[in-house]
Amino acid sequence: RARSSEAESNNLSVRIELQADCFSGIWARRAQEAFGSIERGDIAEAMNAAERIGDDTLSREAGRRPMPDSFTHGSSEQRQRWFATGFETGDLAQCDTFSVRNL
Repeated sequence: RARSSEAESNNLSVRIELQADCFSGIWARRAQEAFGSIERGDIAEAMNAAERIGDDTLSREAGRRPMPDSFTHGSSEQRQRWFATGFETGDLAQCDTFSVRNL
């Protein structure tokens, strides 16, 4: 990242964060399968949290216009979608945010 432009560095950060969201979804799925410890409300709360901490939502709440090139964690929609991908598929290969063109 140190050798990248700010926009490229931000893009790498977003990809890492979204991959972590996807891994979180896999963890939730596996916890549900192994222990039955995840309830439907838990997933709804995870999706709500992903929405609240998206860079676009945080920018708007701070009174600024969201600027995707400055994002370092991903938009609310992206964070929710990648968590859902992990939860629905349970497949690490589906969390490869570095090989997809559109996050």
